[in-house]
Amino acid sequence: MMVPVACTAISNMGWIQVQSNIDGASVYFDGKYQGMINDGQLVVTVYMAAPVQAFTVEKPGFTTARGTITMPDAGETTSLYTRLRPVPVPAPSLSHGSLSVDSFPQGAKIYLNGYFFGIAPFTIDDVTPGSYTIDAVLNGYNPYATMVRISPGSRTNVTCLLRSGSSLLNSVYVTSDPPNAFVYLDNIYSGETPLTINDIGIGDHIIELYAPGYVYWNSTVNLKGGVSYTVYAKMVSQKTGEYVTSITIPASPAPTPATTKAGASLIWVILAPGIVWLVAGIRRKKK
Repeated sequence: MMVPVACTAISNMGWIQVQSNIDGASVYFDGKYQGMINDGQLVVTVYMAAPVQAFTVEKPGFTTARGTITMPDAGETTSLYTRLRPVPVPAPSLSHGSLSVDSFPQGAKIYLNGYFFGIAPFTIDDVTPGSYTIDAVLNGYNPYATMVRISPGSRTNVTCLLRSGSSLLNSVYVTSDPPNAFVYLDNIYSGETPLTINDIGIGDHIIELYAPGYVYWNSTVNLKGGVSYTVYAKMVSQKTGEYVTSITIPASPAPTPATTKAGASLIWVILAPGIVWLVAGIRRKKK
């Protein structure tokens, strides 16, 4: 994978290259999932208007790496290296079993009895013996479901083989007021509004929007398969706490000057001679 070089003069974004010794480890920035380590690295695009501060790199069966992030300058790339170490896996107790779940391709969301447990692959220890349903969901693939039985003192391995489901993919068009808000789909950055996100699998998906000076906005959409969905976000200003609307203030009418006594007297002085002359002329005609 090629890392964007500094000569790419982009004023509002940069890149963080996360390196790790374990492929398949999940990377999080400020608690938001960014992707998985592949070929020893993951390059994440970051934006100057939405800086990130902390990272977490983890994978079941290994120690978790955490630390602070130094934001790159605009158009630049910074790198951070993490080293994960294997954690000894205890043998299942005689009264409990363990469950190891993987998916092909990897990265599917795994639900156990309807509850989200993690991103495949992972292992759960000390599972109460009994029957469990396992559901695997991955964008672009048909959902996978199976049932397993956990026995005490043993480990059960499950691999969810996912089939491509192109006919079930959806698209979501996201627009906002104000525009250019940062859009996250299921905690993964997708771009700025207005934005069309394609190849989304069926089920519930969380859409989040961030914009400087506005209150965080989110919504959950349920996609049935093969549909186009439109989301409009009317964001709230942090300054006023109210929706931003266009307000037209009419101009105040000009005040009407009041007639003063001095002004009335002046008018009378000017008109009086003409009135006297007119009355005298009328009297002469009568004679």
